Amino acid sequence: MLRPHHRRGFTLVELLVVIAIIGVLIGLLLPAVQAARESSRRSSCQNNLKQIGLAMANFADARKRFPPGQFKFSNFNPTSWSAFFLEFLEQSQIQTSWETVTNQNVAAPDSRLYLRANLNSEYNQKATSTLVPLYLCPSTSRTHSSRGNNRIKDRDGDGVMNPTTFEGMACIDYSGNAGVNSNKSGGKPLYPLPDGVTAYPDNNGALINVAYSSLNKGIPLREFTDGLSKTILIYEFTGRGVNYSDARSPTPASSDDPRGAWASGLNCTTIGPPSTSVALVNPATVVTTTIIAREKGELYVHGNDPNQSLFSDHRGGAQVVMCDGSVQFISESIDNAALLGFASRNCGEAVSVGQ
Repeated sequence: MLRPHHRRGFTLVELLVVIAIIGVLIGLLLPAVQAARESSRRSSCQNNLKQIGLAMANFADARKRFPPGQFKFSNFNPTSWSAFFLEFLEQSQIQTSWETVTNQNVAAPDSRLYLRANLNSEYNQKATSTLVPLYLCPSTSRTHSSRGNNRIKDRDGDGVMNPTTFEGMACIDYSGNAGVNSNKSGGKPLYPLPDGVTAYPDNNGALINVAYSSLNKGIPLREFTDGLSKTILIYEFTGRGVNYSDARSPTPASSDDPRGAWASGLNCTTIGPPSTSVALVNPATVVTTTIIAREKGELYVHGNDPNQSLFSDHRGGAQVVMCDGSVQFISESIDNAALLGFASRNCGEAVSVGQ
């Protein structure tokens, strides 16, 4: 008599062992996948900076100078360095216009950025809300609470992007280099020259952080006596948005700070935070000076101070483009004096990236 054949399945112990093995394999694989993705994002960011550097070089070749960090026509909002070479980035549809504007409260006939109208006007909204992909680092993850999906959020939640409160403005993850912080504390420079006692001069960087009314006020190439390859032009400063003077009020104020918008003239900063205890590259410090900032866990670098650190979500450092168009990775372990030397254009410091 034939006996029935019984198929033997997995026991519970065997099944648990298989699951554990799969879990270990996934645990080993996941970091490698994440590292590969970040490597790709970092390469994309590097390409962004390379394209920006090339466009700036074309601008400088045509005018024999870089644009000023800020440009301010009459009594209108200052416009950023990042608005003056857009045609070289294949963004000619939003390049600047000098045409006269008769009514700022209506939409412009096209998407150009009009210098004779306020940035936060209805007239300029088409331009200021246009995302420039090359201005965004794909690794950016830590952002100011006013920012979402690479634009300034709907602040009052009414479903309308109101330009007067900077709502809808497209963001930027790169900042113009205005040089080394020249401020003093107790009569001594926060960040002295290599002699240890002399303060850096004002606006010693590549892009002047002063609201000039002429593009001819940009720094001429002949003034980069430290060398174009030894001077930072643009550096990563990711995740910024708008610092509202009263973050709980939907009413705009003159002191509101749209430092994270690509068109804003405030998008030009000096390297060297007011506190020398804050790292010059990728500080992790959280704002503690205001209740709202503490509640939201805002990072120190996302505050409204014009003196800041390099900042990115790349592991171990941040990327910069030098004035000759080359891109460098600045490590978090770089010697402070070396980084400050790269930030100034004509102070005579002898530095190299490996320091």
